[in-house]
Amino acid sequence: MLDRLKMTGQAMIMRVAQLETIANNLANVSTTGFKRDELFVNELEKKLKEIQFDKFLAKNQIPTAGAIVDLSQGSLKGTGRTLDVAVSGEGMFVVETPQGEAYTRDGRFTLSDEGVLTNLGGLPILGEGGQIEIDLQQKTPSQIIINDQGEVLLDGNTIDTLRLVAVDNAGNLKKAGENLFELKPGSPPLNPPETISVRQGFIEESNVNPIYEMVSLIEVQRAYQTSQKMIQEQDRLLGRAVTEISRVTG
Repeated sequence: MLDRLKMTGQAMIMRVAQLETIANNLANVSTTGFKRDELFVNELEKKLKEIQFDKFLAKNQIPTAGAIVDLSQGSLKGTGRTLDVAVSGEGMFVVETPQGEAYTRDGRFTLSDEGVLTNLGGLPILGEGGQIEIDLQQKTPSQIIINDQGEVLLDGNTIDTLRLVAVDNAGNLKKAGENLFELKPGSPPLNPPETISVRQGFIEESNVNPIYEMVSLIEVQRAYQTSQKMIQEQDRLLGRAVTEISRVTG
């Protein structure tokens, strides 16, 4: 009986984690370049190795929840803005942060007062040669051309090429806030994608499907309510058992 209570409680904890993940996906349905999280359930092998494996499995099956980033392509939306750039296919832009390199699919760029290409948070976007500096002089940002290979040109001259990296294993990424990703410790370095396709004047929309998320939300809520009712019933039966035992031994 107590084992059933424990397992049902663990299931409710997992459902809460699912609800939080789905709610965060829905909250970012309109966030440019956002990548949804997908929750999965697994057994923690490391924990099993720390104890007597067979005896543990004989008594428990405790699930744990984890999330992985869904890197599927979002829809491309035309903006006509020169410094809006979207990646079609695989690849992420590289951003320079105080903590090191970060990665994003959010291509809403701008120019700093010093002429450095940055994201909306003011962090430099890296090219093959480092920070991309554009000396406009008497020209306007609308005269900047970013071609499908990521080359940044002004007056026909190549200033630099946007540095893109491919992510072979989404499990190596963790979200760092501000629509940025970082590599998890111990992950291998990222390499350039095999093919590069960049669209100037476009942004990539979130890959969150609100209908799918809402259906998932309803399903998880129902599963949570079912687990809640199971605990209430198990608690009732446990209370009844205690009462019956006291009568027999009294």
